[in-house]
Amino acid sequence: MKKLILTLAILSAFVAGAVFADVQLNNAHKGKKKGDEIVNCAYCHTKAGVPKAGKDYAKHKANPSCKGQGCH
Repeated sequence: MKKLILTLAILSAFVAGAVFADVQLNNAHKGKKKGDEIVNCAYCHTKAGVPKAGKDYAKHKANPSCKGQGCH
């Protein structure tokens, strides 16, 4: 029973990530790095300070963390 609950919890985490992910934005940043760090959802929402609410990404292009080699 514990294995079933654990499996369902892990599966729901993957499904939730797939549902809420911005595929177009992820594809635009695929394979890009800022220094030694991979640019992904966690990088943008923690290090770059881009809030999770809203889809107005254009205003964040001036963010210093979003500029540099391979960036905007």
